[in-house]
Amino acid sequence: MDFNKLRQEKFSFIYITTKDCNVCKVLQPKLRELAKSYHRSTFHLIELDDHKEAAGFFMAFSVPTFLVYSQGKELIRTARHLNIDEIRTKLNRYYQMIFEKDEE
Repeated sequence: MDFNKLRQEKFSFIYITTKDCNVCKVLQPKLRELAKSYHRSTFHLIELDDHKEAAGFFMAFSVPTFLVYSQGKELIRTARHLNIDEIRTKLNRYYQMIFEKDEE
């Protein structure tokens, strides 16, 4: 998996988890559903069991870790305790800034 390529996308959601994380299993569908609200975004699930090197690359040392990147810049990082409403508020702001600029 080319992690750097994921970071370079226009609006990329990256969800880092492990197969035995029960909290992760509950949050994943909620974050996937949230990602659908942002039509020009991509959602990537990375399981550390299969991609151990991702922990170091993304500096994700607890699960779940949720990251949002835009063209190589980290916009959002939240780990362990994720508040969906707080994430949505941040996403709305960044999404508007990024895609309104494209429409000008």
